[in-house]
Amino acid sequence: MRWLNDTRFVVSALLLLILVFSFLLHRNLNYRFNDASGPTIGVITFKNKIVLRKYNDAVVWDLIESKTEVKNRDTIRTEGLSDAILTLNDGTKINISENSMILLDISDKNININFAYGSFEAAREGTVSGDIKMNITAGDKTVQVANGDVKLDKTKSELNIKVDQGEAKLTSNGKEETIAKDQIANVTESGVKVGKPVYRLVAPEDRKNILSESGTERIQFSISGWKQESAKLTNASIEVSLLPDFSKSLFKEKLTSANLSKKLGAGSYYWRVSYEGPSSKSKQTTEVYQFRILSDPGLRIMSPKAGEVFTFTQDAPVVRFVWNPLDLYSSYTVQIARDSNFSDGVISKQTQNQSLAFDSLKEGSYFARIQAKSNLPGIAEKTSVAVSFQVTKKTNIAPPELLEPARGKTFAEEQTKSQLFFSWKDDKDFSGYEWELSSDSNFRSKLKTESTKNNFLKLTTGFGMGVYYWRVKGISSNGISLESKPNSFTVIAKEEMELIAPANGAEVEVDERSTVVLKWRKLTGKSNYELEIARESDFKPLLTKETVSGNYFEFKSKDLGRFYWRVRPAEDDSDFSAVRNFQTITNREPPSLLNPIRNETIDLFTKSSILFSWKSVEKASGYRILVIDISGIREKQILNERTNSTKLQFSEIQKLNVGRYRWEVAALYKQSDGTEKESAYNKQDFFISVPELKVPKILTPGKIYVE
Repeated sequence: MRWLNDTRFVVSALLLLILVFSFLLHRNLNYRFNDASGPTIGVITFKNKIVLRKYNDAVVWDLIESKTEVKNRDTIRTEGLSDAILTLNDGTKINISENSMILLDISDKNININFAYGSFEAAREGTVSGDIKMNITAGDKTVQVANGDVKLDKTKSELNIKVDQGEAKLTSNGKEETIAKDQIANVTESGVKVGKPVYRLVAPEDRKNILSESGTERIQFSISGWKQESAKLTNASIEVSLLPDFSKSLFKEKLTSANLSKKLGAGSYYWRVSYEGPSSKSKQTTEVYQFRILSDPGLRIMSPKAGEVFTFTQDAPVVRFVWNPLDLYSSYTVQIARDSNFSDGVISKQTQNQSLAFDSLKEGSYFARIQAKSNLPGIAEKTSVAVSFQVTKKTNIAPPELLEPARGKTFAEEQTKSQLFFSWKDDKDFSGYEWELSSDSNFRSKLKTESTKNNFLKLTTGFGMGVYYWRVKGISSNGISLESKPNSFTVIAKEEMELIAPANGAEVEVDERSTVVLKWRKLTGKSNYELEIARESDFKPLLTKETVSGNYFEFKSKDLGRFYWRVRPAEDDSDFSAVRNFQTITNREPPSLLNPIRNETIDLFTKSSILFSWKSVEKASGYRILVIDISGIREKQILNERTNSTKLQFSEIQKLNVGRYRWEVAALYKQSDGTEKESAYNKQDFFISVPELKVPKILTPGKIYVE
């Protein structure tokens, strides 16, 4: 087996193996894509963003597009901010929401859907035959629909079914329930509840897309069925969450009217109304609606600038149009005309990119605008503001225009050793350029000269400390040479660390997050920095020591007062920057806590409720109280409620176990835009206990004898 030691045989064998396995991989991938021999059961008639499909006998997920056929036993999955509409052969429309997954099976001539998680709607009004049933399986529950519209929401612990048209039959634990029109079935571990909800969600509508140019919008929540008399009995609250299972609520507020206004940022939200059943007094919820606030900034032309002039001598110049990309829009059309009304059109060209160049514009004045189109429903076409520009033929050739390094720019000596980049404006009038470097502005003593046909030059030789001057000569095809004005740059020993914000000795007003953003100038070639923060100017002891990637750090401290900070590069043993200090203050006064007092022990055997009280704060529009269980490894929130009063009677003591708790109260202050901001929280701990139970002593009878 000496050939195993021969390099020629080993390398040849390895190359052969690479070719064989590459072929097998290619064949496997192509086989997977073509392995769709099953019958077609429907078509994806609409999709937004990322929608995935997995064949029955495959393990890899494929991206799916609109108009794609869906085969039997395909699994469809959507990701965040994505949705899809599937139209089956019999006319059934299935609207799949974001973060959802279903498996389709029509093997027994009925439509069988295995619902894994998420939310989807099925409309069967236009179906060909009512004999075909749709069976939806969610765990051990089955929902059967003949004709009508049904919506399902599924989380780990709960299944909600709402029927808008027709009726559905629910089978759970061997029991069958009929869900009629406008009824909701709530399925939990405790059982099944079917009935008409007391409240109905009105606005924002389900799956509504709300466009926001600023990124934040004031949302008007509206419900029907609210009456002042019934509201007291049902104790209704509106819940808004970022998660469909409401495991973490963004906010939960008691309804004092049929409408509620909240300012929210861009994102995907879920909302519902929770209440106590008028007769059963058990917790009930309405259906869940989803809405999205989509950031929709204005469409702006970034190039050419308004009034920009493009010059040329022989060939027409290249005019490049650049605009800001918009996430919600899939195509753009560049329109160029000779008048501002765009009645005398010159060019109209569509693209999916964020730039487009033209080299056929003749001499004259032009107007341009961009139109954006979206493939999402309900999003109208967007048009930018028109800009004017000119294409002018030059009578004289202009000298080159220098770009980088800009006049007076400073470099560290170490930086010049790696790479120094020179650039100037490209001009078709010149067939080549001559770059010159000198130590004096008159270029009497030239240090370097380079010839190039490009409009840039890279140097890696390094420079010593001092002031340097550079210029470029443009050489035309007929030998005419025009030199640019010179630019200067300076090379120093090294860059100094410079702190930017906050200013030295500044007073920084903090909100409820108690966050101060510390910024410093980024050094060339340095990405990581070492930051130190202390209460004293000698940095003993250190309060914070962090290695930060970037040139800013969000410093959070629950305590107010003066802080000292400094920064240095983390990659070497460079000196720290100069020391700066700032003082954190707040004009939002937190309330003083009264009852329970600090570390008070509350005996649950002697009380049926706990009274929390605090002092009122001037100019406060309300208060927010939190009660948190801190007995275990992880903190657990028991109560989060807003109130206008300075006290709150907590009667749900069944939520409290023996252990340690913390209660926190913040004052709310009304802002000019109508929103409320929180002060810092005042916090105190208290304990929940039960009296020690003694082992009972048996007195009589003393002894019983059994034969």
